[in-house]
Parts: sequence; structure tokens; C-alpha cells
Amino acid sequence: MLAVRTYAAGEPLRLEEVPIPVPTGTAVLVKVAGAGVCHTDLHLARTDRLRVKRPVTLGHEISGWVHAAAPDAEGLLKRQRVRQGDAVAVFGGWGCGECRECRRGAEQRCEQGLSPGFQVDGGYAEYVLVPHPRHLVALGGLDPVDAAPLADAGVTPFRAVRRAGKWLDPGARVLLIGMGGLGQFALQYLRRLPELRVGVLEIDPEKLGVADSLGADVGFLGSGGDLISAGLGGPADVVFDFVGSNETLALAVGHVARGGLVSLVGEAGGELTFGFHTTPDEAWFTTTSWGSPDDLRDVVQLARRGRLKWSVERMPLREAAAAHERLAAGKVPGRLVLVP
Repeated sequence: MLAVRTYAAGEPLRLEEVPIPVPTGTAVLVKVAGAGVCHTDLHLARTDRLRVKRPVTLGHEISGWVHAAAPDAEGLLKRQRVRQGDAVAVFGGWGCGECRECRRGAEQRCEQGLSPGFQVDGGYAEYVLVPHPRHLVALGGLDPVDAAPLADAGVTPFRAVRRAGKWLDPGARVLLIGMGGLGQFALQYLRRLPELRVGVLEIDPEKLGVADSLGADVGFLGSGGDLISAGLGGPADVVFDFVGSNETLALAVGHVARGGLVSLVGEAGGELTFGFHTTPDEAWFTTTSWGSPDDLRDVVQLARRGRLKWSVERMPLREAAAAHERLAAGKVPGRLVLVP
């Protein structure tokens, strides 16, 4: 089968012919329908910042069809109400299944966890080997290619918004930094909550137009400056940073209210200095790492009910390198999905 692999940080991606994996134990072989192209993929391919074991096939935002199952997986598939040939989204935070975090339903926080496209081969390929049926979520009538972004761009902001719930009372002021694939989903989740004042900060006027169409109350182009507090009616109770650079984190800290929350989602490698004289009094700072299996099931349900809008542009798997270049240049209004 064809696979797109990274061998060293900054080296060109390699399109290779590799053996189709054979499922053993509880593993399931999924025929890939699509793999979303994420900014995290760029960081994985071009830097050593993230935890990655090379060489590896990239791709952690995966959908497809159940193709084959090892004997020990067949009964487990039935429990998941998934059969051979069914369309599925692949949950990517593959935990051990036994530790405290896994038992609490937060496999993405498992210390022994492995993830496709990071430590094990992912979805930039014709097939992907999934270690257990519990990582599969049935898509029902959703197109599996279009559904690929739900596995990361959809679920990660869902978890970020859910975890920020106690700051999102009616009347709360919210700032979103970045209106890429994740930011567009986040705005839709926020609009499901009552009486929020939501502003979006972007450097791309076209993406501000998308934010307006999805219900943003106000948009800020560039750094925003003093216009942010004026547009929101005061400092933000919650800032979601979907970029994660030094510059955007500085903006987040500069515009969050005392006692407010900064939720870092983007992985551009930025850092901030934390201390009494550098951050607002009693402000909270957190990261969001992917989502849980339950989060993904909830997102798929929303999508199946027609409650979510997202844009997908399909590209052939062979053009993965070109897809990375387009994403790095900011030339992607929604989500690119590689199709084998």
C-alpha cells in the first residue's frame, strides 16, 4: 500500500510502498477513506518539538471503513455495534485501557499511550491498524471522507469548550484566536450556549468572513490592539488560543480578565512567563489535548443531526507534500483531507 512517511525533522515527506498491516490480538484494520491535514502534522514533519517516533506514517485525523479484524476483536466489534464494512471515525488517543486515566475515560492522557501519526503509523496511507475496537466510532450516514476532520478539528475544540464551561455563563465575553479548522468548530460550539459575546481575532480577512457567517459578534483583524476590549465590552472571561505562538499567547494574556481562563489549543510552540506580575490576578491557564472517546461520540452525534458545518477540500494522498505547503502558507479556508 502507499504511505506518506517522515524520517527526520525538516526532511521532505516520502511517498513509499509499504506492506498492508495484518491485525492480530484485538486489532482492527481500517481502510482509510480520508486523513485530515492538520497544523500539528506540519510541526511533526518539520520540527522535533512534539513527541514523535520516526520513521512514521503521518496522519492522526482519520476516517474509513472496517476492513478486517483479528479473532479477538470480532466480539468487541459487536459490542461497539460496528461491523465489517461500516464507516467509522478513528479516535486517536490510544491508551493502555487499564490505567487510572483510561478507566476515567481520558485515554488521551494515558502515560503509556500511543497515537497514530506520532508514535505509530497513522492515516496518510491506504490502511491503518487500530489496536482496539473501542477506538472506532460509527459514522452512520455521514460521508467518511468529509467526516475525517471530526476526529481532531471537531473533537479538540469541543473538549476545550466543555472544559471551559464554568467560565461560560450567560453574558461571558469570549475571544477566539485563529479561525482555522479548529476555531470554526469552536465558534459553533460556543454559539450553542446562551448569551455569550464572542469575538474572533484573525490575520486573514477571508477567515473573518467565515467567522461572521458562523455567528461571531465581532471580528478583529491583525493584532486587534485596544479594539478587542472595546469590541467585547471588557476583558475576555475566556480566551481560546488556536495558534499557540509566543505572539498569540502574549495577546491572550493581555486580554484575559482577572479570574479568567486562557485555553491553549494550538501547538505552534509558544511559551509564556507565568507569575504575579506577568499574568492577571487569579487567571487560569490550561491546555487541551485532543478529546476523549466520549467527546468524539458526542461530536459525531452532532454532525449526524446536521448541527455542525465544516468545509472539506479533498486532495490525493500522493499530494501530501503539496497539501503541507498550502497549509503552511495559510491557503486553506477549511480542512484539507488526503484521499488514498
